[in-house]
Amino acid sequence: MASAAKRRLGDIFVERGLISKEQLQDALEHQRETGAKLGEVLVDLGLVTRVALAGVITEQWDDLRVTEGGRRNAETQARRVAPGSPAAELALRRRLDLLTEELAERERRITQQEATIAALVSQLGPAAA
Repeated sequence: MASAAKRRLGDIFVERGLISKEQLQDALEHQRETGAKLGEVLVDLGLVTRVALAGVITEQWDDLRVTEGGRRNAETQARRVAPGSPAAELALRRRLDLLTEELAERERRITQQEATIAALVSQLGPAAA
């Protein structure tokens, strides 16, 4: 998997199995022709729902926030101390705690999104299920 900061929207859709590589290529071609945003193109083509788009955008932003914020700060701290020293161990523990908290927060958001999706699907009725 690509580093979080470099994950592109279309790649995340393919990784999740929401669209195929061929569908992504078609959408990218359509995007080049129209100049529209890829997410909007995928929705307009009926390949993904707005809910799925919102979930993937949230994942992309969460990954970027973690990469640009917490990880960078923890890595900078870890480089400032001698490897194997108590300070290095403390920096690594802080990094582990930060990543654990971020993972728990991401899991909470996914659970919320799944509940929202289930509620929306139930509103559509038996034909959608």
